[in-house]
Amino acid sequence: MANGIELTGMDQLLSQLRRKLQNASARVENKALQAAGEPIAEAMREKVNRSGYKYAFHIKDNTRVSRVQRRDGVKYVLIGPTKKVGWRAHFLEYGTSKMSAQPFAEPSFHEKKDESLQILADEMRKGLQSG
Repeated sequence: MANGIELTGMDQLLSQLRRKLQNASARVENKALQAAGEPIAEAMREKVNRSGYKYAFHIKDNTRVSRVQRRDGVKYVLIGPTKKVGWRAHFLEYGTSKMSAQPFAEPSFHEKKDESLQILADEMRKGLQSG
């Protein structure tokens, strides 16, 4: 999967949001991050095939946007299969010695990153206007 994307021009919007809403800004930021991850997760669900095996858990049904996490002061969400099926997703994404790669995560990211950035900015503006 990709290492992430750099947001340019969002610093000003974030500082306005934090200045105006103070404590409520964290809630708006979290909601915006999760909403922005959803188009990528949906694209992943569309690209991955449901296996023919009788698994109790399929990658398609267990692709999620995580709760907001923070590392070194930077907020982010993880988008992809849950731990139950994540180990199998690795084989599809990168292939094995007996199976060619059938990537679904990275193409989904590249396909939907612009839409996700737009949703992120829109959600933050909406939070700024309603606050």
